[in-house]
Amino acid sequence: MADEVKDKELKFEQALKKLETISERLNSGNEDLDELLNLYEEGIRYLKICREKLAEAEMKVQILTERLNKELPEEEENG
Repeated sequence: MADEVKDKELKFEQALKKLETISERLNSGNEDLDELLNLYEEGIRYLKICREKLAEAEMKVQILTERLNKELPEEEENG
């Protein structure tokens, strides 16, 4: 549960950086099987965070775009 709270506080860029680091370690070939499994599990967690953050950003952009389109007079929309 404490990890979930910390995860939600991460910014997209932080989660992506952690995911990149994990990916590098997975591809290095220097880890044993148990560590590879742990890294994979951790990577999935950061991937989920990144996807959630992107979905939130996409939703915000959509809402702002819809709001802007409602506020623009028709003359400005037509050009």
